[in-house]
Amino acid sequence: MKIKWTRVAVAAFIVAIAYGAFLIKEAEAAPGIRVGLGRTVVNSSAPWGEFGYELPNGWEIAAAITGAGDTHNGPQGEVRALSFSRIVRPPWRVFGANNYLRLGVAYVDGSALIGDSNFRLGIGLEWSVMQLEYFHYSSAGIHQPNTGVDGIQIRFTY
Repeated sequence: MKIKWTRVAVAAFIVAIAYGAFLIKEAEAAPGIRVGLGRTVVNSSAPWGEFGYELPNGWEIAAAITGAGDTHNGPQGEVRALSFSRIVRPPWRVFGANNYLRLGVAYVDGSALIGDSNFRLGIGLEWSVMQLEYFHYSSAGIHQPNTGVDGIQIRFTY
């Protein structure tokens, strides 16, 4: 039987999120507006912009747009995404920053790499009003194509 590494990675990430969610004391972040700028990597190369709002309980709703660019599956135009995520902040620090894990769902319109309904995963570092996040959108094999959208963004909190 061939191992599906995407499913293994999603399962491991869900376990990490669940572990972080059940820690006795979770690090806190101020609710508010999040603005992110970045670039997709690995399977595509396009500019990325995101605008979101994090609620006091750690849930975030966000809208993103990817500029036109080249992908592993050929060229694509602008892609829009809406996501709803739970952000978990374990109490330990890495590189002098709070760290966080993200697990959510997303609707992505017009991508050559993934279908319309997806999971959104992320891992990030947070210093005061700035965050550095690696994100991944994927249906975990539910839809085809499922190449995945990966990216890195710098986010600012207001």
